[in-house]
Amino acid sequence: MATTITNDASTSYNFVGSSDVLTVSSNTNSLVLQDSQGISLVKTSSSPDFAVGEIITYTVQITNTSGQYFNGVRIIDNLGGGNLAYVLGSASLTIGSLTYPVTPVATNPLTFTLQELSSGATMTLRYNVQVIFNLPASVQSITNTVQGIGYTSTGTVTGFASNTIQKKTNGDLTLAKSSSQASVLPNQNFSYLLTLSNNTNIVAEVQSITDQLPANFVVTGVYVKVGAGINTQLLPSEYELNGTNLLIIPSASGPNIIVPANGTTLVTITGYFS
Repeated sequence: MATTITNDASTSYNFVGSSDVLTVSSNTNSLVLQDSQGISLVKTSSSPDFAVGEIITYTVQITNTSGQYFNGVRIIDNLGGGNLAYVLGSASLTIGSLTYPVTPVATNPLTFTLQELSSGATMTLRYNVQVIFNLPASVQSITNTVQGIGYTSTGTVTGFASNTIQKKTNGDLTLAKSSSQASVLPNQNFSYLLTLSNNTNIVAEVQSITDQLPANFVVTGVYVKVGAGINTQLLPSEYELNGTNLLIIPSASGPNIIVPANGTTLVTITGYFS
């Protein structure tokens, strides 16, 4: 059994030299909590945002967590409901130190039939897609879902993973939310990632970042990385976590957080579902 858990975050900020406080919200992040093991998929994209006609590389990490041998694996990608198109000849599969090209058996939906996979083993599928040129103006984000099917001697096991990318805007500051895993088990450590991107030539000062975390998510650490700087763990006193699991960064005694001009600041929230 699997449960999909969704949540988002928001931040308030001002630019250096201005007292005007602005706010921005992130996309909604979806993560699958798996109550049983079978096939685990982790899907990531080469960019958190997109423009019309842009080529995006997707990486799908496939792990056999079933305890059974897979005679084969099938991967099916819905290509964002038709908003993405597969780039012919772009797919490759990596197993251990070996990488070789693979060809899909279908492109609508995008479907790959892959080789066998031992219990506990992992292989990684990569492929390029292009955002369609006639993308409707109303589309501000693209979520595409990949399904994995592992074929055993007694039947099949199935898993899912999704990835969301946002349409590039001319906004002053954007906030994108993602997770290090698309599918997790209870008590499995993973991270929520908040990426603040400053699209101006002026440093932005963060007033606060708020994230209404799922009620059963246990926070084990909060980290902040400004630009290419050091990933610094915040002390528990430097952020607030109230009884409803609302996370506020920083606390009244927390550090000043900035987003560099034309740069990014990454906030990492680590933990697990109890």
